Amino acid sequence: MIATIKRAIAPLALTLATAASTPAMAAGSPFGIWLDQTGRGAVEITDCGGKLCGKLVWFKDPKHEKDGCNFQIIGNVKPVGGNKWDNGWIVDPDKDPDKKYDVEITPQGDQKLKVMGYAGMKFLSETMVWTRAPADLKKCGEDVARAPEPVPAAPAPAPDQDKDAPVASPAPAPAPAPEEAKPERNASSGKKKDCKMDIGFAVITFPCGD
Repeated sequence: MIATIKRAIAPLALTLATAASTPAMAAGSPFGIWLDQTGRGAVEITDCGGKLCGKLVWFKDPKHEKDGCNFQIIGNVKPVGGNKWDNGWIVDPDKDPDKKYDVEITPQGDQKLKVMGYAGMKFLSETMVWTRAPADLKKCGEDVARAPEPVPAAPAPAPDQDKDAPVASPAPAPAPAPEEAKPERNASSGKKKDCKMDIGFAVITFPCGD
């Protein structure tokens, strides 16, 4: 009887031993870039002061990049144990980017992420499964070259003086006032010269006036 019991429990013991020796699936990490459930967008989840935050970094349709690139849709999600994050918020940019919902995030291994949005009570929730994006996914804005800094314009050179233009001549200096004629004096004596007048029959000599 004892031998029969031993033969019966032996396979069960082997099964339990095998299960114990098999490593559990890695819990995974929420950080990285994830394709959403539609495959039309990707969200990058990063550490923001010990909490999770996420922003849109890729769009299948490039026309959405201008308005949606780096738009934050997840914030303030805190670790709550059991490899879960909760008590944060998420928005649905396709519906109302200004309306926030509660969110719980749980990694499902390294390649899947369960994202559950709810409004206060979790039985009123929507669960989405996101997939880790390929390593070569190009984030929006990466291929936009930085515009060069504007170079300050050089001051315009002063216009050259027209060589053919007439050069203004300086105004002529005023002519000196003519000196008053002074009566001639005798160089030797300093006396006034005598004036003579011929009246035909005689020559009259008299002192010249001033």
